[in-house]
Amino acid sequence: MKSLGTNAPYLPGFDAPDISREPTMTRLLLVDDHEETRIKVREQLTQGGLIKIVGEAATSDEAWRMAKELLPEMVLLDLHLPGFIQTHDLIKRLVSLRNGKVLVFASQSKAAEVQGLLDCGASGYVMKDDPPALLRMAIVMVQKGNNNVLTPNLPRHITHLSQDERHILTYITMRGKLNKAAERMGLTDEEFNEHIESLVEKLELEDADKLVKWAKKHGFQV
Repeated sequence: MKSLGTNAPYLPGFDAPDISREPTMTRLLLVDDHEETRIKVREQLTQGGLIKIVGEAATSDEAWRMAKELLPEMVLLDLHLPGFIQTHDLIKRLVSLRNGKVLVFASQSKAAEVQGLLDCGASGYVMKDDPPALLRMAIVMVQKGNNNVLTPNLPRHITHLSQDERHILTYITMRGKLNKAAERMGLTDEEFNEHIESLVEKLELEDADKLVKWAKKHGFQV
């Protein structure tokens, strides 16, 4: 297999991968409950020879059983699967296996859910409508040990939000005025306003009203 070379391109939204070593084949378990999606992704990923799909699963329970049997180097995981094992628990189980890595494969870009998935052990979050070349690059990067490999469709600051900040973004989308959110969180108005000002600055927004709209747009709702 030929080397990619030092002038190989990288995709917007990702840091340049380490291409100093010869690329190796990644053994991947494809998990999605729609057969049409699996067929499409299988065709996209097997081009280029860097990825070998060793199995396919349609439910969370089947994914866990096959992962234990096949020990893939990576699982490309759909978010909403039928089965008894919930997504966060499944990710924790998968990454506990030898060399286990998980790349979440979502149909919608909900920034609110990303950090929770990364906290469970997922190495990245990509979209089903991302270009095939970007998806393949994300898989290669995760295989090389990169974390927080995210689709460019997500806000660039999303992994810099603390748990408290994510809670605030959820509270401010609830019905009622902003000062009601402070009351719900047990904060004084002054403390709450400091958090709001900090978030507005961090997310490079204009004011608190824009912050509420941003939070709703990116799924920070109960």
